[in-house]
Formats: sequence, C-alpha cells, structure tokens
Amino acid sequence: MTGNGTDGLDELGARIDAARSTSQPKPARRRGSFAGAELAWRMVIDLVAGVGIGFGMGYWLDSLLGSMPLFLILFVFLGLAAGVRVMMRTAREYQEKLVAQSAGQENTPTGAKYYDTPTGAKDDDTPTGAEHDDAPLGAGTQNAPKRR
Repeated sequence: MTGNGTDGLDELGARIDAARSTSQPKPARRRGSFAGAELAWRMVIDLVAGVGIGFGMGYWLDSLLGSMPLFLILFVFLGLAAGVRVMMRTAREYQEKLVAQSAGQENTPTGAKYYDTPTGAKDDDTPTGAEHDDAPLGAGTQNAPKRR
C-alpha cells in the first residue's frame, strides 16, 4: 500500500465539511402554527367561565332569597359581559405582542423582497413601510403594491 490512502481520506473529509457547511439545517417546527387555536380556546374558556360563574352566583342568590329567575338571569348577563371584557383584553394583549414582535423585524413580509414591482421601477422605489411604524395593524395597507 502506498501513503496516498490518507490523502483520499483528507479529500473525502474536506468534501464532507464543504457539504455540511452549504446545507441548511431543517427549520424547527414553529410553535406559532397553533397559536391561533390556543388563543381561540383561551377566549372560549374565558367566556364560558364568565357565564358559568354568573349562573352559579345567580342561582345561589335566587335560592337564598327565593326569587328564582331574577338574579339568575341578571348574573348570567353580567357573567357574559365579564367574559366578553376578558376576551377583548386577551385580544388586545395578543395584538400588542404581535406589534412588538413585528417592530423588531423588517417591514417587508417575512423579510422577502417585493417581486411584483412595476416594470422600470428601481429597488429604492419599493415601499418599505417605515413611515407607518407607529400605525395600528392593518394601517397603510391601502398603499401597498398591487399584485398582478
């Protein structure tokens, strides 16, 4: 055998290292794919809990005072109102979280470039959305480039 056997292994090792450096790792499964469902279930549970607690309090007061449907109906509606209020607060917190996350990222959707720029347009003509940083979600979409 000749001493060239180690040269072949070194070459193979270099090719393996080159292949590893160019290959991208698989992206981890995002937890955000179920974020909408988790939020929806949280809101439903908040609403049902409010109505259930209102029903329980109203039934207890009616059985204590002997005025059966009066407090039951009143507290069911109060529980419904409380559940809706908690749902709205949850939605507002979620929206603020999304705004805070998007503020740290580029203004283009998922960091992609606009591929539908009009013919003859320069790269610096592409809208960045920087002028709408403090606008609420959905604001400024009327000036977005039209898709063909």
